[in-house]
Amino acid sequence: MGGMCGRYTFTFDAKSLAEAFGMVPPGFQIVKGYNLAPGQHVVIVRPERSGLVADVAFWGLIPSWVKDPNTSPRPINARAETLEEKPTFRSAFRRKRCLVPASGFYEWQAQGKTKQPFYIQPSEGDLFAFAGLLEDWQGPDGEVMVSTCIITTEPNALMAGIHSRMPVILPRPAWGDWLDPAAQTRDLQRLLVPYPSELMRAHPVSTAVGNVRNDSPELILPVA
Repeated sequence: MGGMCGRYTFTFDAKSLAEAFGMVPPGFQIVKGYNLAPGQHVVIVRPERSGLVADVAFWGLIPSWVKDPNTSPRPINARAETLEEKPTFRSAFRRKRCLVPASGFYEWQAQGKTKQPFYIQPSEGDLFAFAGLLEDWQGPDGEVMVSTCIITTEPNALMAGIHSRMPVILPRPAWGDWLDPAAQTRDLQRLLVPYPSELMRAHPVSTAVGNVRNDSPELILPVA
C-alpha cells in the first residue's frame, strides 16, 4: 500500500454517525466494515442547503469529464500539496469537498522484506474525519456515480515511524470551513496539515488485514 491511505474501518451505526456530525440519521442502510478498501462504497458526509447529510460514494474518484468510468484511473488518494495542479482533483477541491468518517485506519510499515500492518485510531473520542473530495459523474443515460477520494499529507511524528504519508484528518472546528462551498482554496490549504500525534494511537495488527476478503473485529486487535 505504498504512499497511500488504502484501508480503514467504519463501525458506526446511523444514530452515532448522525450525533457525531449533528445531522439527521441517514435513511439508507449503513454497512459497517473493518477492512474498507478502494472500489467499495463508503459513507461520506457532504453539505446541503439544509445542513450536513450522509451519502454513499464509490471510493476512487471519477471526475465529471471522464468518458467511461470503467476505463479511467480512479485515484483513491489525492496529495494535499498538488490539489491545485492536478486536473483530476482541481475542480473537486474548489467546489466539492466532503468528510469521510472513519473509526480508524491501517498503514503498513516496511520491515526488511516484510510489511507489518498497524491500526491507527483516535486517542480521544471515536472518530476520525478524513478530508475528502467528491465528484458526481453523470452518464449519457442519466445515471449518476458519486465518488470520493481521501487527501493525504506529510506524516506526524507518530506516523513517520510507520509510513511516509498519512490521511488528512480534520479536527471538529475545521469541519465547517472545509465543507463551506464559498471557501477559497488558499484558505483551505491551511487545513491540510498533519493531525497532532497526541490525538492518535497505533498498534501492530495481524497481517490478515492485507486480504480484503477478511472483515471482522479481530482485524483491529493488537498482536505481539
